[in-house]
Amino acid sequence: MEPKDPFSDPEIGATVLELQSKMFEARVVERINRFLVKVSTPGDEILCHLHDPGRLKELIFRGNAVLIREFQGNKTHYSITAASQDGEWVLTDTRFHSSIAKKFLPENALQEVRVGKHRLDFLSGQTYIEVKGCTLMVDHVAMFPDAPTARGVEHLKLLRNLVDSGYGAELIVLVLRTGARCFLPNKETDPDFHSEFMKCLDSGVIVHMPSFGFDGYKLRYEGEVPLCPH
Repeated sequence: MEPKDPFSDPEIGATVLELQSKMFEARVVERINRFLVKVSTPGDEILCHLHDPGRLKELIFRGNAVLIREFQGNKTHYSITAASQDGEWVLTDTRFHSSIAKKFLPENALQEVRVGKHRLDFLSGQTYIEVKGCTLMVDHVAMFPDAPTARGVEHLKLLRNLVDSGYGAELIVLVLRTGARCFLPNKETDPDFHSEFMKCLDSGVIVHMPSFGFDGYKLRYEGEVPLCPH
């Protein structure tokens, strides 16, 4: 039996994530390292966890507005949830990616599935699924990654190998921006990822690119973004 594409999208405008934590607006002072950011609030400066290893140069820079929430970590009591760009909030916490993607998959999809020495995000029937989050947009083109990702390249190779072995394989790129007219793998930043992405398309890996808008508490589905001409 040929593996099926398990992806199904909800209605445009449907809420796919709703956060219950109280949000506080702050300003970036400096990014200390990949996961630690100093921000300023009225009368105080505090350290926040940033759960995204990407560069995020267009989002996490001195003076930019961010939304933070209380979240107990090893070094911090707050976590950055979103950052401001072009008049919208962009979700920056990768911990939500699986919860978002799950809204597009059957309820019985298995999470965190081991394949050899690797893990992929989901398995639905005979189809393996990996999820990536895209926050970078240049001239209305959504792009991933915003930093070289050897791990991402390995995931794509694994998906391609699974197709060659008779399984279904799927990549879901969560475009966490509104206004993207299409998506491209970021060749300038990571030529290896770009090359492997194109090989995946040729080999039969299915790619979906749902896009979203975030108001600070609710993430709403905006429809699928097509692949740019290449």
